[in-house]
Amino acid sequence: MQFKSAVLLGALSTAVLGASSSAAVSASASASATTTYSIASGCSFTSATATAQADLDKYASCEALVGDLTIEGDGLAVAYLNGVKAIYGSLTIFNATQLTSFTANSLGSISEEFKLNALTILTTLALPALSAVGSINFVTLPALDSIQLNTGITKIDSLVISDTALETLDGFDVTHLDTFNVNNNKNLNSIDSSLEFVNVALEVSFNAKTVEVSFDQLQWANNMTFRDISSASFAKLQAVNASLGFINTSLSQIEIPTLTTVGGSLAIVSNEDLEDLELANLTSIAGGFEIANNTELSNIDGFNSLETVGGAIIFIGAFNNASLPSLKRVSGGAHIESSGELDCSPFNSLDKKGAIQGDAYVCKGKSTSTSIALSAATKAASSSSSETATATATASTTKASSSSKAAAGSVAVQVGSIFAGVAGLALALI
Repeated sequence: MQFKSAVLLGALSTAVLGASSSAAVSASASASATTTYSIASGCSFTSATATAQADLDKYASCEALVGDLTIEGDGLAVAYLNGVKAIYGSLTIFNATQLTSFTANSLGSISEEFKLNALTILTTLALPALSAVGSINFVTLPALDSIQLNTGITKIDSLVISDTALETLDGFDVTHLDTFNVNNNKNLNSIDSSLEFVNVALEVSFNAKTVEVSFDQLQWANNMTFRDISSASFAKLQAVNASLGFINTSLSQIEIPTLTTVGGSLAIVSNEDLEDLELANLTSIAGGFEIANNTELSNIDGFNSLETVGGAIIFIGAFNNASLPSLKRVSGGAHIESSGELDCSPFNSLDKKGAIQGDAYVCKGKSTSTSIALSAATKAASSSSSETATATATASTTKASSSSKAAAGSVAVQVGSIFAGVAGLALALI
């Protein structure tokens, strides 16, 4: 077990050295408040396991526990952790097959992980005083439809909630954390989050297909992935440091009005109801840019400020228009293919200007075509001297380079799709 601060290490040392007497321990219960608890003999251990209520009752006189506490086995139907206000360590409840209820009325903080796993009939989780936790990992709690968090958790580093019956995430009032992962909660109707910064990853996936998500306070996130959501709101999001993906959702619109940069790849893939994209202030995508297999999307025209794409562009669908009016540079290739009445001339113009710098360029529409073949040396000398144009029944624009194909379309989309190589495009999305 690793403690997160010198204060907690001090608590442990005091408890161990003075096991026969009470010692005053200053323990940080939140970012802004300091509470002093006494660690009495019997309240400090490296690890302890409780399999019956009598094991938990031994700690009723402890204001705080120092150590890792595990509750397990089939000897508990209803469990109470009475009197304990803080745990300097972890709390794990695992494979307690008969447990239907767990209550810790006084517990305000857990310095390390709070883990609930494989509690298949747990229906009541009452933590009315809990406000600070190192991390929460709630997995396989199929009967748990609500959590009593009266105070509300305001400090946490990581939140993972998977395979529960929760309908909302009320009580999680965190503004900063590392990981937010909510997945496979089939009754979850809404997520209304106060998050402002996510340092590692934010993922909402495979919950109820009707789930509505609101991250209107979110300003910055490292990586974001959304699957199986019906609506999404981002009123203040300015930057995504790595990748951003919307995959297999029922969204009709994706609107992020304040987003200016994506530091990795942007993927909008297999959203069958999607009709409108509005990312009007997005200026740069450092990785690949993929919009594919969005059945109802007839126009790709919500990126009026986009100037640079650091990887490849891949647009595939039935759209009639694809417009990137401010685009100045695509460092990778481009594969644009539509069964609609797509006009490839804007992209042809970009290619002639050298804006598409990768070694593969393909544009296909339904009824008009231009075919272009360029060698790398010829393109460097003159982008117009080696062009040949041929009208065909199928729109097709192709550029091939004599340079190595190794880098063509090789930007990896971390959110579920792969920019494999423009010549051999593969989508591994779900």
